[in-house]
This record gives sequence, structure tokens and C-alpha cells, in this order.
Amino acid sequence: MSGPYTPSPIDAHGQVLHDLAVAVGHAHKVEEVIQTSAAVIRLAFEARLAGLYLRDLSSGILTADPYEELSPIFAAGLPTIRPGESLLIEEAVTSKKVSIWPVEALGHPAIRAGLEAEGFRMVACVPLLSKAEILGVGLIARPNDVPFLPIELHTLSAIGSIIGVAIENARLYEELVVCRDELRFLATGMLQTREVEAKRIARNLHDVGGQLLAAVHFKLEELAEVLPPQARGHLEAVRGQLLQAEEQLRTLSHELRTPILDDLGIRPALDFLTQGMAARTGLHTTVGGSLKARLSPSIETVIYRSVQEALANVAKHASGTRVWIELEQQPQQIRCTVRDDGIGFDVRATFAARGGLGIGLLSIRERLEEMGGTLEITSAPEQGTTLCMTIPLEDDDVVPDPDHS
Repeated sequence: MSGPYTPSPIDAHGQVLHDLAVAVGHAHKVEEVIQTSAAVIRLAFEARLAGLYLRDLSSGILTADPYEELSPIFAAGLPTIRPGESLLIEEAVTSKKVSIWPVEALGHPAIRAGLEAEGFRMVACVPLLSKAEILGVGLIARPNDVPFLPIELHTLSAIGSIIGVAIENARLYEELVVCRDELRFLATGMLQTREVEAKRIARNLHDVGGQLLAAVHFKLEELAEVLPPQARGHLEAVRGQLLQAEEQLRTLSHELRTPILDDLGIRPALDFLTQGMAARTGLHTTVGGSLKARLSPSIETVIYRSVQEALANVAKHASGTRVWIELEQQPQQIRCTVRDDGIGFDVRATFAARGGLGIGLLSIRERLEEMGGTLEITSAPEQGTTLCMTIPLEDDDVVPDPDHS
């Protein structure tokens, strides 16, 4: 009868590598990679990550990157290492292999003194590799004279590669976040500039256009006094058309940049927008959902413009009679769904035939992407169309307002 299965050393070290790769694969910051690696090394080798040096690829200088498990005195004493200053580190960097030393044999006095003060006796210098490039080295130390076994050296070498790749990925992710934030800042500036111009045009339409139409009204009054009675019916017809033009001009001015959006927020602005669309097109629209707070002006503007474009698309192409708009605010995002009862279409075939999105949908997607958002289109012939627009929310995108809904 066989006893319980005991994993071989090879299996155990293979599991260590697997666990480390999975753990650091979820790390998005260099310090997270270091902390995770330190924990795995401590459990697997009865050793500690006693120091980690990251290398400047142009100069070859290695700079210590302390982390919270090190004592403050040791962390403060970790030196910057220039090429050739430490045989321990130079050997690992040059050979790209793990280098093993007793602590008392180390030539660099600061590193030797620091490791001895922490009670370490043996140290392995592990190169951190990514795409055959040395990104740095890790000092893995033991508090006893037990040497590292050959299988441990092999595993430490693999660990160095895993940590190196994870550090490079974390750096790339951090750079991506910075670039994303910069792009979002630029996009916000562009949106603000665009909306300032829209506000200026809307004001001119309202003020200048209104003044011109008022002047025409005065001229019609003067004309009415000199025309014979039988001609006044024609004059009244002109006055009626003029009043219609005034109403259309007022509506267009508000839709171009409605003050409701600035003063009251996205939900009242959408109510006003849909009322205007209903009056002009007969499209019956229902706005649902509620928001827990006011959103930043840039996000509210993107939602408003996207819905405006979506409604125009429905009026032009969908041959529908009803539209449902739903707003949903979640902790990390705002979602706006626009659904119609129109003729629908085969999404894939239509976009393939056109070579991409139409101008209206492309405009919506570009606005959303400028804010880090996404557009999802669901449709089928005779099944209507649904646009799901999602924008991520940062802390400063939400303005608490318990009275707002």
C-alpha cells in the first residue's frame, strides 16, 4: 500500500515559479512586484530579498530600490553601484548568471556591513532579465551558512527572469497610465474649446438672430399700416412663418449648447433635448435612470453630445417611433444606453460594406474614446438598435450632490 504523495524538489520549485509568475502577473507597479517576489522567496528558500537594484540601461548604474521589509537603517545605507564597484554585482550582470558569495567575502564595504548588520551569512546575486537585457539585480540572503543547492540556483535564475519581465511590464503599465492621463487631459481641453465655441455660436444665434428677427417684426408692423386691408392676410402669413423661424432658432441655439446642461446637469438637459426632438420629428423618447451626483462638465458634455448624435441617427435612418434612454451611474463608470424600436441592421455586414462606422456613430465613438470610454452596438434586422456608451469615472469626475437626481 503506497503512502501519501510527496512532491519532488523539482515539482516543488516548479510550483514556486508558477505561483510567482501568476502573482506578479497581476502587479501594476514596480513596488508591487518587489513585495510579491519578496514574499515568495521568503517562503520558498528560507531566505529574504535583502536588496534590489534597478539598472539605468544607458549608464549601467544600479540604484537601490528599498522596500518596506528592510530595516530603515539598512535601507538607508544601500549604495548606488557604478559599473565595477562591486564584484558581486558585476559578476551577475556580466555573466547573466546567479552569483553566490559568503557575506564576509564581499568586497563592497557598505553592502557587506549592511548584510552583516541584518544577520545574513550567505547571499545570492540574481540578475533580473527581460528579453536578455539586465534590468537590475536582486540580493537574496540567508541568515545561516547553508549553501544554495544547484536546483535552488536554477530556480533563482528563473525567478530573476520572472521578476525582470514583471518589472518591465509594470514600468510599461505605469507609462501607459501617464500617457492615458495626458491624452485625457488634452482631450478634455479639446472638448472644452469645442464647447466654448459652440456656446459662442449659440449665443450669437440667440442674440444676433433674435435682434434681426425683432427688427423684421417692426418692419412688418410699419408695413401693415400702409398696406390695404386685403393684403394684410398675406402679411399675417409672413408673420406666422417668422414666429416659426424664431422658435426653430431658439431651439437650435439651446441644443447647440443648452444652459440647462451647465446649470442643472445631464438628466434635465437630456429631458430638454428629447422634448425638442419630439416636437420636430415626432420621435417619442423616454429618459430613465438617476444619478447620485453631478459629473464633471467634460463627461456630461460627452454624454449629451453622444445622445444627441444617437437621436439624430434614429430620426434619419432607423424609421422608428420610440427611443429609450437609460442612465446608470456605478462607482467606477457611467453607462448610458440608447435603444430604439427601428428597423435595425446586421452590424457586421453593414460595417463591412461601409468599411467602418458611419459618420454619426464614428463621432460618438471618438468622443467616448477621448474620455477613455467605449461604444457597444447591438442590432439585428427588425429588432431595433441599442447603443451602450460607457465612460470610466475617476474620483474628481464626481461632485457629491445629495439633492441631485
